[in-house]
Amino acid sequence: MDRPTNPRIEDLDAGTPAGARVSPRLHMRGPERALSVAAGGLLAGWAIRRGGVLGCLAGLAGSVLIARGATGMAPVRRALTPSQLEKDEARRRGWSTAAAVSWAVTINRPRQELYDYWRNFANLSDVLENVEKVDVIDDTHSEWSVRGPAGVTIKWKAMVTEDLPGQRIAWSSEDKAMVKNTGWIEFRDAGEDRGTEVHALILYEPPAGQTGRMLAKLLRREPGIQLRRDLRRFKQLMEAGEISANLPQSIING
Repeated sequence: MDRPTNPRIEDLDAGTPAGARVSPRLHMRGPERALSVAAGGLLAGWAIRRGGVLGCLAGLAGSVLIARGATGMAPVRRALTPSQLEKDEARRRGWSTAAAVSWAVTINRPRQELYDYWRNFANLSDVLENVEKVDVIDDTHSEWSVRGPAGVTIKWKAMVTEDLPGQRIAWSSEDKAMVKNTGWIEFRDAGEDRGTEVHALILYEPPAGQTGRMLAKLLRREPGIQLRRDLRRFKQLMEAGEISANLPQSIING
């Protein structure tokens, strides 16, 4: 079973479960809804004529505008509005903006076994879909190579900031990293011979701000979506010894 964790970003450094951002439901008025549908239709029509990558992006944006107007809700506006917790973390860390994502999954394997696999960071390119490789520098430092948009490889160095064997690993990227990030993964006994609850959180600075975060989500490359997929892959590998080529649609769609 996998699920979001509790929204406690303010306790990120204290080791408390953290996670999903909470945004208010923003309702639209009649004229704004009609304008959104019309603008979305025009953009979608242009996208069909234009084609290519730009057309694809325009088509996605047009679809969002149409859905926004049809439902009377404002998903774009919500996506561009960080939660108060994210605002506080960005201010505290000196980032332009911050995004927090978290998820949890129950894996039917012993806690120590899962910790040992994850703690050998070189293993993680087999589990984390966008990670090309992790070069272990020493016991606390590593260099990560990650596939970014348009096939560009993004690299950064990370340092382990907390290590409780069999329980918890926390890390933080170096200050000059292209994508600043920090986070943790915890392993907790699930009880009743159900294995281990694995909880993970990532806090990062979106390279193009909240707009970039929204576009990444539309393209299925947003870390929140990827975290759910990666924990599911970890579960499959540890329980079945291999990762299925076809993840359940509910995991893909987030």
